Amino acid sequence: MLMKYIFLISILIASWCSFAQNDLTDKKLYHNTYDAKQVIDETYGIIIYEKLNMMLGDKSTRNGINGYAANGFLEDYYTTGELLHKGFYVDGQLKIYKNYFLNGNIERNFRMVDIKKSKMTIYYEDGTMKSDIVYIENEALSWIDYYPDGKIEFEEIYDKSFQYYVKKAEYFKDGKPQNILELTDKGKLLYNQISYYENGNVKEQGVVKYNKAMFDYERIGEWKLFNEKGVATKIQKYVKGVVHSEQDL
Repeated sequence: MLMKYIFLISILIASWCSFAQNDLTDKKLYHNTYDAKQVIDETYGIIIYEKLNMMLGDKSTRNGINGYAANGFLEDYYTTGELLHKGFYVDGQLKIYKNYFLNGNIERNFRMVDIKKSKMTIYYEDGTMKSDIVYIENEALSWIDYYPDGKIEFEEIYDKSFQYYVKKAEYFKDGKPQNILELTDKGKLLYNQISYYENGNVKEQGVVKYNKAMFDYERIGEWKLFNEKGVATKIQKYVKGVVHSEQDL
């Protein structure tokens, strides 16, 4: 009786090993492997899958094992065995996906919120957020970039019509503002713009108007200029983006 059980267990183990081997073979067929140097760009990160992004890409498609457009979840790996990419494909294009660094940290996370809206979060290798982007169809509605220490480097936010900014700003590495353009009157499309020196003092300040006909942002009215100590040195008056007169203070 004991020998019978041992024989049955041996058959089960052999069957499981055969299934596992077939499963590994299938993984090789369904999944791709890449050398890290091939896929990680020092500036832009892992961008080889962007062309497959059904919301943002160039409509390229990925095929599955049968030669037809891939559907469902697929994973790719580094040649050293670590997970590189996991995404859900529909007709060969990515609907949601995550990419990973060699250390296991997420490099980017793309997900669809609804039929038109999607979000992309990109990270530095240590896990610090690098970019936070909201898309409407294939246009970025808002885009925020961060320095490696987590401070905001840049932000750009559009009105839902995508015709003009709600806010556009750049920041120095220490987190202090460098230049800020912010909508103050939506009806007249007027903005307050302030630029700063690295010490935090205001460099120049005034009003900007968005010219719909010219698709341009024009300085208008009185602009005040300051030196690095924060002392006002000059007043300039603009008409449609051109200095009309100026006065030293």
